[in-house]
Amino acid sequence: MSDRRENSLLFSLNQLKDLAEERLAEEAAAVRAQEEAARRAIEDEERRKREEEEAKIRAAEEKARQEREEKERLAREEKFRIEEAERRAQVEAEARIEEARRIKETQERIKKQLPYKLLAGVAAAILVVAMIVIGVIINKRIEDEKMHQAKLAEQRKLEREAAAAEERRLEEEEKKTKKAIDSLVRKLDETAKEVDRKKAEEDAKKAAAAAKSSSKKGGGGGGKGKGGGGDAPKKGGDDDVL
Repeated sequence: MSDRRENSLLFSLNQLKDLAEERLAEEAAAVRAQEEAARRAIEDEERRKREEEEAKIRAAEEKARQEREEKERLAREEKFRIEEAERRAQVEAEARIEEARRIKETQERIKKQLPYKLLAGVAAAILVVAMIVIGVIINKRIEDEKMHQAKLAEQRKLEREAAAAEERRLEEEEKKTKKAIDSLVRKLDETAKEVDRKKAEEDAKKAAAAAKSSSKKGGGGGGKGKGGGGDAPKKGGDDDVL
């Protein structure tokens, strides 16, 4: 009976030991899971920050590239405009020289055929016509240049507005992404806390059940021990009689 009681106690102790080891293993697993979740959240946050920095760097590089290309384009357009203006001026100068040569030849022919007064009147008329033509050409060039500059200014204004709108859109998207990540991190924290709370409640229930089971088994073993103790003296008396 004593051996039976000892076996019962050992069995109870082994069960308590198993329960304790199981609880420790579950707690360790829960801690590892929580640490893993925290590690993943930290890694996600670091990756998000790294991606944001890389995106900012790429955006800055892209903006610098666009500005550089815009400057180069404007420089090419300005060079082309200057070359075109020089070409036009050269053509116009050659045309004026040719016109002057023709006028001179005409004057020479008229001098030979017409009186001096008529020649002077014709020359004055030709000069007036030439001045009018030159004035019209110059005004046309001035108007063309003004229109060209106005178009360039409008185009630059539209490009600046488009760039500003794109920058605002990127900032809004960055804010939305940051809010979503912050919300996800909060949800992860709340989930981890809820898991810890439920785990603690389950551990408390298991510990109470184990204590109650151990108490019942310990009481039964004690009763058997009492019975065994009562039989022992009787057996000893028989030995004395023999």
